[in-house]
Amino acid sequence: MKAAFVTLLISVLWAPFYVNAAEDGQFPAINVKPTESKSSEARAGVAIAGQVTRALFTSDVRDHEPVDNILTLGNDKTRICYFTEIRGMAGQTVVHRWEYKGKILLEMPFKVGSSRWRAYSIKTLDPSWLGEWKASLVDAAGSSLSVNTFTYMKKTDNGSSDVQTPPAATH
Repeated sequence: MKAAFVTLLISVLWAPFYVNAAEDGQFPAINVKPTESKSSEARAGVAIAGQVTRALFTSDVRDHEPVDNILTLGNDKTRICYFTEIRGMAGQTVVHRWEYKGKILLEMPFKVGSSRWRAYSIKTLDPSWLGEWKASLVDAAGSSLSVNTFTYMKKTDNGSSDVQTPPAATH
């Protein structure tokens, strides 16, 4: 009788901790409805709060890092990458959406694999597609988390640079 009471007392005290820890992702969930878990929210198209720490256009990505920051690109180059770094959105699917003249030309989905996730997509441009281009990072609910633009312009004979680095931000 005494052993049964001790077992009951331990299970009553332990169960609330175990369920709370499971909801925090520390232990497997027990008695948690699937509609209450964060991963099911992401699958249902509900965005989990996070932030974009970097988003930019670059000519290439090496060792998971952009090599430069493109603001304008001459049409003698036809390849450009959109790089994003995301924090706090593990388990969600996000999309790189490329637009030109108000039309969506490419949507590249990514599954965010950890609390800090870097992803990039590549677009090949036709030299005649001059003007402003836009790429966005879009969450599962369809909201834009980041929007970036670059200008694709006719290459000039004076050899103007196609890679520009914006001035450092002052705080």
